[in-house]
Amino acid sequence: MTNTNRYLAAVTGASDGLGKEFARQLAGQGYDLLLIARRKNLLDELKADLEKQYGITAESVVCDLSNAEELKKLEDRIEHEERLEVFVNNAGFGITDTFPNVDPDKEESMIRLHCIALMRLSRAALVPMCKRKKGYLVNLASISSFLRGPNTVEYSATKTYVLAFSQSLQCDVRHCGVRVQALCPGLTHTGFHSAEGMKDFDKAATPNFLWLTAEYVVRTSLRSIKRSRKVVCVPSLRYKLLLLLLCNPIGDKIMEMVYRSRLK
Repeated sequence: MTNTNRYLAAVTGASDGLGKEFARQLAGQGYDLLLIARRKNLLDELKADLEKQYGITAESVVCDLSNAEELKKLEDRIEHEERLEVFVNNAGFGITDTFPNVDPDKEESMIRLHCIALMRLSRAALVPMCKRKKGYLVNLASISSFLRGPNTVEYSATKTYVLAFSQSLQCDVRHCGVRVQALCPGLTHTGFHSAEGMKDFDKAATPNFLWLTAEYVVRTSLRSIKRSRKVVCVPSLRYKLLLLLLCNPIGDKIMEMVYRSRLK
């Protein structure tokens, strides 16, 4: 990457969805970018678009984060990026299979991506951030971090890890001037729910008012991490109210009735 005086932001899962939107908004704020994902053609298209539109410098970094060797190379790279100010752990995927009728290899891959890769990249990103006494680490959790239900066993479990990891991590690095965020969006218009592993998700059956836009989720995240000391970011009042309704004994009964109705 060409050396400039601009600070650097890195985004995993940057080729689509929230990752792509994070890259776009961070470029709009004047950051040079490391665009990290598996699909080189999409990364190169995004790189060219952002460089032309915002006059920043971007680099496509092709990496399968569930592959230990590729992850280690990326860790080494991130750890030595002295200009790094923002790191977004966005890469992830969903599965709607029901235990025990699941592919354990896919389930393990989700754990490697959502938990192990996120932990290792967080550590690597914190090295230059703590050294400079400034930085912002965004870890993509989910509204599912707080909820339990059928067909989401591994997803809910891994996102709960992201939430707890981020909350505890902030305690470790607060004295270094680094802010950590667990971003917990609800349903968001991206390609996430149309991916292969989400084939059983019925998007049409979900009320329109529950859907958020990627632009809104990312704008809320970036504004919150730079202006607030709160670790947990739940975009939109509707989802904050939903959590108040569901995360209590009465909510447990409501969710139990929903689960039973789905089993009929």
